[in-house]
Amino acid sequence: MYLCYMRNYKKPFEFVRLLAKASKYYGIDIIYCHPSQVDTKDGKISGKILLNNRWESITVPIPQYIDLNAYCYKYKDTMDYLKKKSTLSSPRRFGSKESVYKKLIDDGQFAKIVPPTLLINSENDFCLLVEDYNKVILKPKKGHKGQGIYMINIVEDGYHVTQDCEEKIFNQAEMETFLQKQIIPNNYLGQKYVESTTSNGDPFDCRIRLEKNGEGNWEVVINLVRIGSGNKVVSNVAQGGSVNKLIPFLKYNYPENWNEIKEQIDYIAENLPEKIEQLFKKKTSFLGIDLGIDKKGNVYLFEVNSAPGVEFGEGELANIKSDYYNYILKNKKLSKN
Repeated sequence: MYLCYMRNYKKPFEFVRLLAKASKYYGIDIIYCHPSQVDTKDGKISGKILLNNRWESITVPIPQYIDLNAYCYKYKDTMDYLKKKSTLSSPRRFGSKESVYKKLIDDGQFAKIVPPTLLINSENDFCLLVEDYNKVILKPKKGHKGQGIYMINIVEDGYHVTQDCEEKIFNQAEMETFLQKQIIPNNYLGQKYVESTTSNGDPFDCRIRLEKNGEGNWEVVINLVRIGSGNKVVSNVAQGGSVNKLIPFLKYNYPENWNEIKEQIDYIAENLPEKIEQLFKKKTSFLGIDLGIDKKGNVYLFEVNSAPGVEFGEGELANIKSDYYNYILKNKKLSKN
């Protein structure tokens, strides 16, 4: 039985090798494919299959199931075609950060973990936010890997603006220019700053990495804490930093209430994925949930990532993905989108 693993890289990366070996246990052959390798005229895909531990070229009819992520939807015509011919693992995306926050607030169940957020359409929007909270985060509505994020707070001489490790002081005129040129035209969200920092002052977030398992249910594959060492604003490892295990990190940084924080995180992991699918009426088989924790131990939602990476816990990810593949193929949990 063939199954396609599609990503926007031209060649299969190391994780795909692990996945192919794990899936072979169930008699499933993984074909790695780039979206450009779909032949919409003949109804076939060309890609790579692992044979005798070597990647070999192969062309087969469109498989019943295609594991892809949101970045593949850049190839719109190809994706529209595949929706009619196969079952796709995930939608293009659930929505912008703003729409995710709004739906969760309107629903109520997770409203308290959403930091106050406002789309910055004018200088007045920014002024209202910074006057209410003094320190705010500005981040792109469609941001990627922690890029383009600013931390701003009011100081005696004007505004203290921090991006990555760079710090500047803007006076009123400079801030107005910055907002007009950089923020307002580029669809930025303003958000109350959550002081999610270690005892050393480094920013961190918690990544809950989830996949659907061999019973078709959501399961936490791994909980990570990403620490932005040397970065004053973001904790994304793509911009430098380190990764820790969740429980030892909580015990060290929150010795008085680490267990209560862990319970909050467990509740979010158990209930938020289904809530997201329900609110947006879309199904997926993997998610990354990014959380911050303030000094009092309150947990906040930073982002729901519909295209999480596979950089950590590769063995666990390969095993649970292959279990899920077996589940959907064996139980014919397939449908044309």
